[in-house]
Amino acid sequence: MKDGMFIFDAVIHRFDFRAPNTVNAPVADRYVDWLRGLVDGWASDAMPSNPRVAVPGKLDELAEAVELFGNSDTDMAMVQTVPLLDYWETGSAPADAQAELAAAFPDKILFCGGVDPLMQGVRGAQKEMERQVEELGAKSFKFYQAQSRHLKWRADDRAVAYPLYEKAQELGINYIQFHKGGAIGDQNVEDLRSLDMQGAALDFPDLTFGLHHLGYPYLDETFAVASLRPNIMMVLPLWFNQYMVQPRPTIKVLGKALFELGPERLLYGSEAFLWPRVQTFIDVFSELEMPEDLQEGYGYPALTREIKEQIFGLNAARILGIDVEVQKKKAAAAGGEA
Repeated sequence: MKDGMFIFDAVIHRFDFRAPNTVNAPVADRYVDWLRGLVDGWASDAMPSNPRVAVPGKLDELAEAVELFGNSDTDMAMVQTVPLLDYWETGSAPADAQAELAAAFPDKILFCGGVDPLMQGVRGAQKEMERQVEELGAKSFKFYQAQSRHLKWRADDRAVAYPLYEKAQELGINYIQFHKGGAIGDQNVEDLRSLDMQGAALDFPDLTFGLHHLGYPYLDETFAVASLRPNIMMVLPLWFNQYMVQPRPTIKVLGKALFELGPERLLYGSEAFLWPRVQTFIDVFSELEMPEDLQEGYGYPALTREIKEQIFGLNAARILGIDVEVQKKKAAAAGGEA
């Protein structure tokens, strides 16, 4: 808890960039180089990069979880599979590795699975979804629609995407997530735009769709799509990370998201463990204020405690069925703040 606010980190990863897991070394290596450059470029005195990212490998889940829960006010988190199967044999953040981390901290970490209908085939992906729910305990699924320039699919494809949503519903999953915006590897950025979410969200009103990274660089169209579909959420990372080095333009993005969608549509996340000091994000956001000129000139709302509580954890709790009062009692019993 942070001053009595429930903190749910919607995005953490356990990566495996090791050579035995790599199947497309040239592209995979370029991605790791890009990731290293991004992390180092966005590092600051307040939020240094994680030295472990300097060397491709599997992160130490125990040490990182201690950082997440022992050295920050984070109450719960969701560990996310990254099913980029054209570059890594089991993905850059493999499902089984994420599930192992969740199993090690069952009261604190939820597991988000991931599949790809082109690499695995639609039926193969459905079968893997069954395994990830029934054997690994997946509570959500995340999709990466562009494995490469040549392997891509749309979220509104009735033959490719809709069977995955139907399988998720059959398995009791109501929260589906998509990487949107920034390309990874040799993907084309335009293949990761958010326009295809319109049909998917309309045709599956009982599902909640989480769009990561605010669809950057397609911010305006992503907000326009989400404003028409109340079952679309915005997952903020890498917003929090970028704020450390570009506070003014980044807070304008947050203001626009709040103005167009409202605070009940945004989810906090840290992208741990690329940046190790998770508490810095929590402290900064808890004290953040919307500049008066942006309130007066753009109509952006003040960042009240109520808004921060929604973004920090109440929205995630609503979607995932988490009883926040139970979590507060656990925190109090453990010596935290109630």
